[in-house]
Amino acid sequence: MHSLSFRKLAARTGAAALLGLGLIAGLAGVPAIAQSAPPVTYTVLGDSYSAGTGGGSEALPCLQSPNSYGSVYAAATGRTMLNLACYGATTTNVLERQVPFIPPTTKLVTLTVGGNDIGTGDVSLACTAAPQSSQCSAALATSLQKLGQLPTKIKELVRAIKAQVPSAKVALLGYPALFEPANMALSGYSADQVKAARLMNGAAGLLNAVIATSALSSGARYVPVAWAFAGHGIPSATQWIIGPMDPSPFVFHPTEAGYRNGYAAALRIFL
Repeated sequence: MHSLSFRKLAARTGAAALLGLGLIAGLAGVPAIAQSAPPVTYTVLGDSYSAGTGGGSEALPCLQSPNSYGSVYAAATGRTMLNLACYGATTTNVLERQVPFIPPTTKLVTLTVGGNDIGTGDVSLACTAAPQSSQCSAALATSLQKLGQLPTKIKELVRAIKAQVPSAKVALLGYPALFEPANMALSGYSADQVKAARLMNGAAGLLNAVIATSALSSGARYVPVAWAFAGHGIPSATQWIIGPMDPSPFVFHPTEAGYRNGYAAALRIFL
């Protein structure tokens, strides 16, 4: 039987929630800017999923990884890439601390954003530990309220990006479903754990729908990734998401394979 302690799971998820909310000093506020000889043609903005956190060899202050989807996509397409994404970033962080640094030579901007705005870390912490608890219900209610504010924030952000680089193509990427509930049931996870997994997958789907609608109505593109991650969630034989019991502190983030075979692959198909 697979034993997964709610206490241990909550502790691990709590650490991810704190990171995701940007409570480690400076992570959400200081983009990593690298000088490059060729003009930058591709700029990556956003949160930890665009920073590549979880992909390995993360560097402070923004926990960017050289295995981010942006790095993989740039190498595959011959673009010169600048990654301004930062762990814990919200739409406001991106607007104020990343957009002003987009080089004017940029022809493509991609980003993931929205998860930190609606408090996905709070939902993960409360609902993974106890799906039926009042804490879970309260976290979900708060998240849904914030979700209603997200379209306006995304539209404002897209407008700012287009004002900074009017000729650039702008694409927002979605988030993967984290779990494989059918596999969990077969692997000895409890009914409560499976219920929590379905709840979190559903929340990710709702968030993706809002991001997609907001992006498209703002004249940006939307790149779905959930389809690419299907069959590679927690748990699976070829798992592309860091699980609560993995040694990495970056719980619920893609692995190097997830960034390469999920995100970068989706970009090559949809752009």
